Amino acid sequence: MRLTSLMVSVILSLVFLTAHGLENPQVKVQDGWVEGLQLKNTEAFLGIPYAAPPVGNLRWKAPRAVKSWSGVLKAQELAIACPQKGNFFSRVPASEFDKPVGKEDCLYLNVWKPRKVQEKLPVVVWIHGGSNLKGTASDPIYDGAYLSEKSKIVFVSMNYRLGMLGAMASPLINSGDKLDQSGNYVTLDLIQVLSWVKDNIQAFGGDSNNVTIMGQSAGCMNVWGLLQTPLSKNLFHKAICSSGLPNSYPRKIAECRADDFLKNLIVNAGLANNNDDAQDFIKSKSEKYLREFLYSRSTEEIIKAQDFTIPIQHIHDGTVFPHGLEGAALGDFQQVPLIMGLTRDEGTYMVGSSFLKPTQQELWQWIQKTPKGLEIDDLLSVHPLKFKAMTKSSSLALENTLFKLYLGAKVYTPTYRYTFAWDETPYPWNEVFGAVHGLDVAFFLGNFDTHNENFLRFAWSDENKKSREELRDKMISHFTSFFWTDDPQWKGSIKFE
Repeated sequence: MRLTSLMVSVILSLVFLTAHGLENPQVKVQDGWVEGLQLKNTEAFLGIPYAAPPVGNLRWKAPRAVKSWSGVLKAQELAIACPQKGNFFSRVPASEFDKPVGKEDCLYLNVWKPRKVQEKLPVVVWIHGGSNLKGTASDPIYDGAYLSEKSKIVFVSMNYRLGMLGAMASPLINSGDKLDQSGNYVTLDLIQVLSWVKDNIQAFGGDSNNVTIMGQSAGCMNVWGLLQTPLSKNLFHKAICSSGLPNSYPRKIAECRADDFLKNLIVNAGLANNNDDAQDFIKSKSEKYLREFLYSRSTEEIIKAQDFTIPIQHIHDGTVFPHGLEGAALGDFQQVPLIMGLTRDEGTYMVGSSFLKPTQQELWQWIQKTPKGLEIDDLLSVHPLKFKAMTKSSSLALENTLFKLYLGAKVYTPTYRYTFAWDETPYPWNEVFGAVHGLDVAFFLGNFDTHNENFLRFAWSDENKKSREELRDKMISHFTSFFWTDDPQWKGSIKFE
């Protein structure tokens, strides 16, 4: 048989890859075979489905099992974000900010593991932040390769439902199933991930009896959600919670939010002129009509109608969350070893973002490449002293609240606390942002990304390279100890600076 030049090239390529151990790895999980990517020091399996797509009649339902597949599933691309408005954390270009992005078929997870792996490695399950309204596991800052290789752990990240698709308590969607009608789809998605980890992670060399859940900002709030719900019992064994607090809302408040959301949908659909008219419209229609109206709305309509600043989550429903915050205060939570942390200057983003002068698009471009001659006054719409007074007070308020939470938690379980205070970012960012909300994530995950657009790209310079790499190594060494032994090797509180 005569070989074409293309066939010869393919054969030689396969021989080379096999000889050098660079062929793409394949792993068998419960639902079928997956093929990942061979990276320099790790293997990555990206975009593995952990639940059936929550679309159609599965919108506003607890996650359902994945349908098994035949053949080999290519797990080589990070999944698109769950529905949200384009923003700093949705991995879209600035031209798409404030526009509907993402899709409802978004329940996918990612796994990174060391290439040369022994069995029973600790597992870290990372939960991204974003106020439970935005964000995605595909953000470059959340890449799991560095921490997986450095700490010798299996790293898992995921997308989960956001906004009104992730938390919706309404009589209109009651189906008789307690989980479906709980409204707590964020927490149920995350429990589904942890169940997937329990059933499958050993195929990647992970130890299902040594799982750490870890999140920042809203991800930290969701860590607390997993600590508070009894449905997560025995699915994880320790927790790291950065820059977030536990929260809980009465069912009635969540139903009021759902009612406002329905009114927005009705007005946006041109069926009413304002919310008062929308209320009259609701009274004139049957539950069947309103239910069908809700389920017939497009993803874009859903995103546009959820125009709320504060998300309602962790709804006290009696099943997913049998108790409100009083439960956590009285020790009714998963009492596992716990690390709490925050940055010294949390308020410069959380409060200070309201006083920034540039548009979101301008600020994003400046973050990616600082303009020559950029000054503090170019960034702030108020006097710098006023800005510092407002942001410092909010930073101290969060620090004091977290400290009280730390004192309360350590009554029940081994608890550790850190403050992240590194502030060697280039001028003028150091004067405006300081140790900004989220900056610690780049250090304990290990990603100082200067190649891809991301919200921390402004922070890295040649001048601070040595300092940040030394602090990254220090943080990761402590966290690695916690992953492996439950003890981060510091007593009480520590400051990273």
